[in-house]
Amino acid sequence: MDRRKRKTRKAIFDACVSLTKEVDFQQITVNEIVKTADINRGTFYLHFEDKFDMMNSFENEMIEKIENLLVKNLPDEQSNQQFLESRYTTIIEILKCYTNNKELLQLLLRSSNNTSFQLKLREKLKVVMTEQVLPKISKSELNVPIDLFVILFTSASLSLAEYAYKTDTAINSEELANFLIKLMMQGPAKTLGLISNE
Repeated sequence: MDRRKRKTRKAIFDACVSLTKEVDFQQITVNEIVKTADINRGTFYLHFEDKFDMMNSFENEMIEKIENLLVKNLPDEQSNQQFLESRYTTIIEILKCYTNNKELLQLLLRSSNNTSFQLKLREKLKVVMTEQVLPKISKSELNVPIDLFVILFTSASLSLAEYAYKTDTAINSEELANFLIKLMMQGPAKTLGLISNE
């Protein structure tokens, strides 16, 4: 995407963020978006078919960022414990992604369209977990069905995104990642049978 297109897209995005602080996304019109963005309607339609296509594009942008981080540096550890401990860096990067894209998260989670984003993210995480993450761990040791494991993971991911979007406190990614890893190792990982209780 060239510089001018990026600038226009950013203006449209900023306009949406500003408008959704005042009214629900469903009530916003393309006219209001282009007026706030200081562009004409034709320019808007060069980028998006309508406001729903625009929101869909923003959803896909956020989901792609999360997906890339989840599959980045996937190791070939031989034990589930090593695999879980290696997720520390991934958690830090996801937290930083949420922090760096806080306005995008706010737009997606604050609007009445947020169910679409959550469902889409859940489906994408399910594919990533099933096809790329779960093959790295010993599924034979899982004490729960794989589908339930995926639901638990995606619910935790969505909760983390919501926390990052709602908190006014600066997030210390390293400290929070440490806490989450300890919490995961002491509780869910043992309960699910991913690591030994010994």
